[in-house]
Amino acid sequence: MLLDISDKIKLVISETGFTYCNCLFIDDDVKTIIDTGADYGSLQQIQPASVDRVINSHHHIDHTRGNKYFPGVKIAIHELDAAALSDINNFEYYNSLDQWHELMPETDYLEIAKQIGLYFEDFVDIFRVDETFQDGEWMDFGKTTMQVIHTPGHSRGHCSFWFPEESFLFCGDICLTKAGPWYGELLADPTDMIDSINKLIELKPDRLASCHIKKVCTDSTPRLTEFRDRIYKREERILKYLANPAGIDELAQQKMIYRFHVSPFVLFWEKLMVQKHIQRLLGFDLAEEVEPGIFKAR
Repeated sequence: MLLDISDKIKLVISETGFTYCNCLFIDDDVKTIIDTGADYGSLQQIQPASVDRVINSHHHIDHTRGNKYFPGVKIAIHELDAAALSDINNFEYYNSLDQWHELMPETDYLEIAKQIGLYFEDFVDIFRVDETFQDGEWMDFGKTTMQVIHTPGHSRGHCSFWFPEESFLFCGDICLTKAGPWYGELLADPTDMIDSINKLIELKPDRLASCHIKKVCTDSTPRLTEFRDRIYKREERILKYLANPAGIDELAQQKMIYRFHVSPFVLFWEKLMVQKHIQRLLGFDLAEEVEPGIFKAR
């Protein structure tokens, strides 16, 4: 489904859920799609053969899985995410998949991936980067102009995209869903996520959309503020539980991040994100490691 933002900007709403995403289509002189993770049928509505440029907000598979449908088009991503999208080995490393056996020793990664429709043999063709961009860069598509806003936290090179003439912000995987924020990979960082959301709040956009909600929001400041503050609330829960010593596995079982572990992937991400919070608490001198892998509030 296509949702009009303006006569030149359309939100491509994916008809599928998890492991897919909404995209943004700029139907201008330089026809451009931001992210390609919508389902195949939704992407066909913008006629991929007519597209001149692909921009990825970041390297995650649910945002880049459709890059293969644009074989003759240059793929652009922020310079700090380029390595992660260059080959399968880098992809696994930056997504912390090399930690799977340590954190999830009783589950088979490939089997779990297939259960949710991630057939990695289908993604060989997506690992390509032709161009990179930087924070603050302006892009001109004809009648439409857009500024890149580097918003790390979800990944090191994650970006949002600001359309000042339309007072519209496409915030990528600052996703605004009930499950977010997500910072469960190697270079994701909750502190960066907080700073990035604050940067977007300062823009005061009249409208914003993300890659995982099927609407355009007009309450940007309260919505972004509430989304940011979930990070603090998670940390408060972890610190409270650490009144008694605990390790990552025990903390994850308390569901500090997610209310439900509907998939082993969710538990895996919970553990990765709890680790990030532990590092923050150690850095703030609010917790200490009382023995290897066991932590306690000070």
